[in-house]
Amino acid sequence: MFQRGTSALVGALVILSFMTGHAGVAAEYAPQENEFASAVVMRPDGKLLYGFKPDAPHTAASLSKLVTALVFLDKSWNWGTAVKMSSADEVGGGRLRVTAGSRVILADLWQSSLGSSANNATMAIARLAGPGISAFVNKMNAKVKAIGATSSTFRDPSGMNPKNTTTAHDMALIARNAFKQPKVVSASQSGTYTFTLAGSTNTHTIKNTNAPMLADPDVYLVGGKTGYLPESMYNYTAMLSPLVGDGKSRDAKKDVVVVVLGAKSTQGAMDSAKRLAEWAWADEDHFKQMSQYPVPMRSLYFGLSGDDVRWVQERLDIKPINGNFGPSTKAAVQKFQVAQGLAKAGNSGYGVVGPATRSKLIELAP
Repeated sequence: MFQRGTSALVGALVILSFMTGHAGVAAEYAPQENEFASAVVMRPDGKLLYGFKPDAPHTAASLSKLVTALVFLDKSWNWGTAVKMSSADEVGGGRLRVTAGSRVILADLWQSSLGSSANNATMAIARLAGPGISAFVNKMNAKVKAIGATSSTFRDPSGMNPKNTTTAHDMALIARNAFKQPKVVSASQSGTYTFTLAGSTNTHTIKNTNAPMLADPDVYLVGGKTGYLPESMYNYTAMLSPLVGDGKSRDAKKDVVVVVLGAKSTQGAMDSAKRLAEWAWADEDHFKQMSQYPVPMRSLYFGLSGDDVRWVQERLDIKPINGNFGPSTKAAVQKFQVAQGLAKAGNSGYGVVGPATRSKLIELAP
């Protein structure tokens, strides 16, 4: 893992450009001309710190692979399994240079898919998970809806289909969940990776598409993913932390998820991601009042309990915060839904914290 030295002036240019007259408080981020089509900076707890056209539809390209990864990780796998490559895996674009019939260890396919964005490796992973690519894509769409990315639609696992559509806000929700997964983090941070085909002496060396960010001396990359199609231009999403102390440790309390869609180049997308992260880090107020409770990953309704219920109670200022979805919590949810135009008496979702209500609670977080 290429986690690096430090800079004596971390973010100095960004801070000087965007500081107001009050120490530690950054002004609104001002994008450069045609810097990106849309962008978002989000705290890991879902609080949106910055949005430029956050809900504008955009072709996801290879950012789709993060959804594929989340669906795949819903099951337990033997990562030493040898997977036979098929001609059906060949969908064009960047690929792992192996022939149909070659056997690739699953762990190496995973690294090839997420680390070097190989489309045939991603298709092989989806084919293994099955049952069938169409069914797998249905699971992808169910997954994103469950985590609140309600404006996203996927047609294929690799991202080669330009009809794979997301928004900057949705992709931040997807990335936030993906970069909590150790397997995704490990693939993001791998650098150069060498492996041998199963039953063969043929070795392959692949480069990580995150390499420029991994080599950056000013930021710590928790996880990242690139994407490109002519229809999308250059997309990038990452979870970034500021470096502290000896320049090898990160300040996880200032983790941010950054999404940049439609940049002019891969390096341009990464440069924008870094500038946006440093802009966020410059304002201490951005990291106050962060929730200690997890964002719900399930629908919540009367009778349930847990820390995710506490998350709802915290946002709706329900006292006491006891983690029990009782009458007072249900009444507060119903009042919130009516006020936000999400549901009303008689609706099936009235009093239930589903994806739409959860997304609105995140958006309006303190």
